[in-house]
Amino acid sequence: MSFIKAEKISYSYPVFEDTDEFENKKKTEDKPAVDPKARGEKALKEITLEVKQGQFLCILGRNGSGKSTFAKHLNALLLPTEGTVWVDDIDTKSEEQVWTIRKSVGMVFQNPDNQIIGSIVDEDVAFGLENLAVPSEQIQKDVTSALEGVGMSDYAKYSPNKLSGGQKQRVAVAGVLAMAPKCIVLDESTAMLDPRGRREVMETVKRLNKEMGITIISITHFMEETLDADYIYVMHKGKIALQGTPKEIFSRGTELYTLGLWFPQIYHLAYVLRQKGLDIPEDVIHADELKQALENLKKK
Repeated sequence: MSFIKAEKISYSYPVFEDTDEFENKKKTEDKPAVDPKARGEKALKEITLEVKQGQFLCILGRNGSGKSTFAKHLNALLLPTEGTVWVDDIDTKSEEQVWTIRKSVGMVFQNPDNQIIGSIVDEDVAFGLENLAVPSEQIQKDVTSALEGVGMSDYAKYSPNKLSGGQKQRVAVAGVLAMAPKCIVLDESTAMLDPRGRREVMETVKRLNKEMGITIISITHFMEETLDADYIYVMHKGKIALQGTPKEIFSRGTELYTLGLWFPQIYHLAYVLRQKGLDIPEDVIHADELKQALENLKKK
């Protein structure tokens, strides 16, 4: 049964007419400025997909593909211009159910500094619960559990300013986790982190998925982050261009390249080795799979 279902959704950002910017450009540029009325091109175009409860799903695409716009539809931050999004059988256009939807689907955004507002880590994680008037004793239990869930218990009394980027993002995840969501959406949540920080965050959310059954939807352009996904959707110019399991997606290397994407490092290395004449299976995408393939060659 689907937890999230999008059916033929399209979205166009609002157009603002007669802006000062438009008038100034008309006066100062040799070429005619783009009329604001013409800026209403659809950012999403008839997107249809389903997410099952407990699934780890990735939405992949280069910048400008529409993936972050789609992410904001998953907890009613944006509403489709056309089509329908259901979250746990609730239409996101239902105004009276918006907070139910947002409690079910938590969002973690790109910059952790924009999400962390508390001066102490545990106070920040407690913020959402306090706004819901949860009793103090329960807040403490939920905050403790959330920090344990992301491996940040030892930093409960730290100032967020003393944390690394990856640690800050794990605190942001804890703030969402404390609300007991059924689903966590990571909207380019590792884009501003170094490789170590990205690894910390992705290991955390994978564990939440496997151990707690929380549905994870990761919006990303980092190919390595998608290797352990149950399913991948690849977006391009507001549409779903490809979909399938990681092995199915990365076996279509030429198509990925035309969409402005590249291969994961292990897949690329396996490809190079095949070009050198080594008998490496074409569906190798993980390091342990490549290691096993090379060990099998030694035995021949």
